[in-house]
Amino acid sequence: MRMAKVKVNSEFTAPCETSMLYPANGGNMHCFTAVTACAVLDVLGPPYSDPEGRHCTYYRDLPFTSFSVDAASSVPREEREDYARLQEREIPEDFNVVGIPYRGPIITRDN
Repeated sequence: MRMAKVKVNSEFTAPCETSMLYPANGGNMHCFTAVTACAVLDVLGPPYSDPEGRHCTYYRDLPFTSFSVDAASSVPREEREDYARLQEREIPEDFNVVGIPYRGPIITRDN
Protein backbone atom coordinates (compact mmCIF):
# COMPACT_ATOMS: atom_id res chain seq x y z
CA MET A 1 0.00 0.00 0.00
CA ARG A 2 1.15 3.53 -0.70
CA MET A 3 -0.23 7.01 -0.37
CA ALA A 4 -0.67 9.20 -3.45
CA LYS A 5 -1.64 12.84 -3.83
CA VAL A 6 -3.91 13.87 -6.69
CA LYS A 7 -2.29 16.57 -8.86
CA VAL A 8 -5.14 17.03 -11.34
CA ASN A 9 -8.68 15.69 -11.28
CA SER A 10 -10.30 16.91 -14.47
CA GLU A 11 -12.97 15.97 -16.94
CA PHE A 12 -11.97 16.24 -20.60
CA THR A 13 -14.35 16.51 -23.53
CA ALA A 14 -13.15 16.16 -27.13
CA PRO A 15 -11.65 18.13 -28.66
CA CYS A 16 -9.33 19.16 -25.82
CA GLU A 17 -5.76 20.24 -25.20
CA THR A 18 -3.00 17.65 -24.77
CA SER A 19 -2.12 16.72 -21.20
CA MET A 20 1.49 15.92 -20.38
CA LEU A 21 2.79 14.21 -17.23
CA TYR A 22 6.42 14.24 -16.15
CA PRO A 23 8.12 12.22 -13.38
CA ALA A 24 9.48 15.39 -11.77
CA ASN A 25 5.97 16.67 -11.00
CA GLY A 26 3.94 13.58 -10.20
CA GLY A 27 4.93 10.92 -12.67
CA ASN A 28 2.80 8.97 -15.02
CA MET A 29 -0.01 7.83 -12.75
CA HIS A 30 -3.35 8.32 -14.36
CA CYS A 31 -6.86 6.96 -14.39
CA PHE A 32 -9.34 7.10 -17.23
CA THR A 33 -13.07 6.71 -16.70
CA ALA A 34 -15.14 6.82 -19.87
CA VAL A 35 -18.66 8.22 -19.73
CA THR A 36 -19.28 7.10 -23.32
CA ALA A 37 -17.40 4.83 -25.74
CA CYS A 38 -13.98 6.33 -26.47
CA ALA A 39 -10.33 5.69 -27.20
CA VAL A 40 -7.35 7.18 -25.37
CA LEU A 41 -4.02 7.86 -27.04
CA ASP A 42 -1.38 7.54 -24.35
CA VAL A 43 2.09 8.26 -25.76
CA LEU A 44 4.84 7.05 -23.44
CA GLY A 45 8.42 8.03 -23.94
CA PRO A 46 10.34 5.95 -23.31
CA PRO A 47 7.80 3.11 -23.40
CA TYR A 48 7.28 0.59 -20.62
CA SER A 49 9.99 -2.07 -20.63
CA ASP A 50 10.29 -4.67 -17.87
CA PRO A 51 13.89 -5.60 -18.83
CA GLU A 52 14.89 -1.90 -18.61
CA GLY A 53 13.11 -1.31 -15.30
CA ARG A 54 10.18 0.72 -16.69
CA HIS A 55 7.28 -1.36 -15.39
CA CYS A 56 3.59 -0.71 -15.86
CA THR A 57 1.83 -1.20 -12.54
CA TYR A 58 -1.90 -1.19 -11.88
CA TYR A 59 -3.53 0.01 -8.68
CA ARG A 60 -6.88 0.02 -6.97
CA ASP A 61 -7.47 3.28 -5.18
CA LEU A 62 -9.02 3.31 -1.76
CA PRO A 63 -10.40 6.32 0.12
CA PHE A 64 -8.22 8.35 2.45
CA THR A 65 -10.19 7.02 5.41
CA SER A 66 -8.57 3.61 4.86
CA PHE A 67 -5.13 4.95 5.95
CA SER A 68 -3.66 4.04 9.29
CA VAL A 69 -3.92 6.69 11.99
CA ASP A 70 -0.15 7.34 11.73
CA ALA A 71 -0.25 7.94 7.95
CA ALA A 72 -3.39 10.08 8.19
CA SER A 73 -1.91 12.29 10.89
CA SER A 74 0.89 13.41 8.53
CA VAL A 75 -1.62 15.07 6.15
CA PRO A 76 -3.41 18.31 7.14
CA ARG A 77 -7.16 17.74 7.53
CA GLU A 78 -8.04 20.28 4.79
CA GLU A 79 -5.87 18.38 2.25
CA ARG A 80 -7.08 14.83 2.98
CA GLU A 81 -9.58 14.72 0.11
CA ASP A 82 -6.59 15.14 -2.26
CA TYR A 83 -5.06 11.82 -1.17
CA ALA A 84 -5.81 8.18 -1.89
CA ARG A 85 -4.39 4.88 -0.79
CA LEU A 86 -3.12 2.75 -3.67
CA GLN A 87 -3.13 -1.03 -3.56
CA GLU A 88 -1.24 -2.84 -6.32
CA ARG A 89 -3.38 -5.20 -8.41
CA GLU A 90 -3.23 -7.39 -11.49
CA ILE A 91 -3.98 -5.89 -14.92
CA PRO A 92 -7.77 -5.46 -15.24
CA GLU A 93 -9.39 -8.17 -17.39
CA ASP A 94 -11.30 -5.65 -19.52
CA PHE A 95 -8.22 -3.51 -20.23
CA ASN A 96 -6.94 -3.59 -23.82
CA VAL A 97 -3.70 -2.00 -25.01
CA VAL A 98 -2.40 -1.90 -28.56
CA GLY A 99 1.20 -0.74 -28.74
CA ILE A 100 2.81 0.75 -31.84
CA PRO A 101 6.01 2.78 -32.36
CA TYR A 102 5.48 6.55 -32.14
CA ARG A 103 6.28 8.17 -35.48
CA GLY A 104 5.00 11.66 -34.76
CA PRO A 105 6.92 14.87 -34.17
CA ILE A 106 9.63 14.98 -31.50
CA ILE A 107 8.10 15.78 -28.12
CA THR A 108 10.07 17.98 -25.74
CA ARG A 109 9.20 19.67 -22.49
CA ASP A 110 8.78 22.93 -24.41
CA ASN A 111 5.98 21.58 -26.68
